[in-house]
Amino acid sequence: MSDNPTQSPVRVSVRSFSELFGKSKHPFAVDTYQRGFVWNDEKIRQLADDLADYQKAPDPKPPYYMGTVLVHFHAQKKKRFIIDGQQRLTALCVLYQKLTGRLPEKCALTYSPQSARRIRCAAGIFREHLNLPNADIFQQIVFTVISVNRVDLAFTFFDTQNNRGVPLHATDLLKAYHLRAVDGATTERKEALQTLCARRWEGIQQGAPVMSHDQEFAPSLFAKFLWRARYWTGGRVNYGGHDALMEEFQKQTWALEGDNATIPLYRSRNNRLGTALSLTRDGHSEIHTNRISLSPNAEDLPFAIRQPIHKGIGFFLYADKYSALLRRLVHEPTESSEVLRYRVVYEKLLMANSIFLREVFLLASLMYFDQFEDERLWEFSLWLEHALGAIRLDKQQVRYEAAQNFVKQDPNNPGNLNLFDIISTGFRPEQVIGHLKMYHAHSEIYASESIEVGKGVQGSYKQAVLAYFEQTKRTSLGGKNKWIVEKLKEGAA
Repeated sequence: MSDNPTQSPVRVSVRSFSELFGKSKHPFAVDTYQRGFVWNDEKIRQLADDLADYQKAPDPKPPYYMGTVLVHFHAQKKKRFIIDGQQRLTALCVLYQKLTGRLPEKCALTYSPQSARRIRCAAGIFREHLNLPNADIFQQIVFTVISVNRVDLAFTFFDTQNNRGVPLHATDLLKAYHLRAVDGATTERKEALQTLCARRWEGIQQGAPVMSHDQEFAPSLFAKFLWRARYWTGGRVNYGGHDALMEEFQKQTWALEGDNATIPLYRSRNNRLGTALSLTRDGHSEIHTNRISLSPNAEDLPFAIRQPIHKGIGFFLYADKYSALLRRLVHEPTESSEVLRYRVVYEKLLMANSIFLREVFLLASLMYFDQFEDERLWEFSLWLEHALGAIRLDKQQVRYEAAQNFVKQDPNNPGNLNLFDIISTGFRPEQVIGHLKMYHAHSEIYASESIEVGKGVQGSYKQAVLAYFEQTKRTSLGGKNKWIVEKLKEGAA
């Protein structure tokens, strides 16, 4: 693979570890925007064991595939910066030094003192580990190598791979793991239950992506919605990815006791017997009960989005419930006026905003819909859009971090709860809507903006807002919060 920057801006090839370093004209390095080396001791030991076990397997065997590596050739610095894959490559370079006594050719990886300590720990584990491969392994390890030669492409790939993307095989691994966990009293029953779960999963995989920039529905469902809904609590709003998904939806799932076809239930909107309490004349209390309905619709399953997930059947039912709920919110046929008005907000206003803010909007909406169904959904969407729109007006370039900070730096200080926490623990829609109105008014940002209508990404957003609220004769978005109130009154009339 040539480093010539005059070639195609994106080049793809398959290279072994030895070829990757040995055939490069320029050294590999780590750029400043990359995070440090973070692999823990368990991952280092697992890598050594996996590679050693691979070599012990009888021939013929396929190469040991370690995924995709993204590199950016910097013409001025004459270096190839690793965009994605530096954790794997760093660990392999440490192993290479242990097995050969030297670093690979063209290895110019440098790190912070904190990363250097982790690398020394990794080297120590390799020195003491009894189950190591031999040096031939570096001819057998292969990568798909994507090379880009423009910095804008570098950041596009970086955002896609590390912030929004997830290896497509992660959901396939989860499917295989949880199908194996499905059990039954007899072989016939087990196979029947596995077939039912596999059919539910196929229905999830065949769904059309909710986000226009996604290629497949299942990876998006888990990476952008379910993992974030469960993991983003308080100020803990971190990057996800393959390992995070496997940790949350495989390692952290709960084993079943007794009948594997019976799933424990937890508190949720659809799993609540009492709905009201009346005080009678004689001083007694009377509970009004919810109608118990055995609905065939997956979206009505009595689950909560942050509840424990049980292995096997529990995993497939949980995934099916939120797959169906997300589709019902976004594009399934509906007679709900609240949902229809919500969709107009998304299509007219959010589609004019950043894709990263769209993801936050849909995730918060899914959690709200799960908690309150369509009660005051339109009102919620208008105030949430108002909060996210202020970010668009404040930043010409909205990156993933802006959406991340919106959740992490929520101004609701008491209890260190972010918006998702407010939704998942709320009892009434008014609590969530009141939180948005109180802590995300952003009156100054809207009143002080002087963006030209229709010019650039900010101007396009401003134009969409003026059109939606029928304020096209205005030149300022000052007073947008009042437009929301008026819009809601018109809708209620």
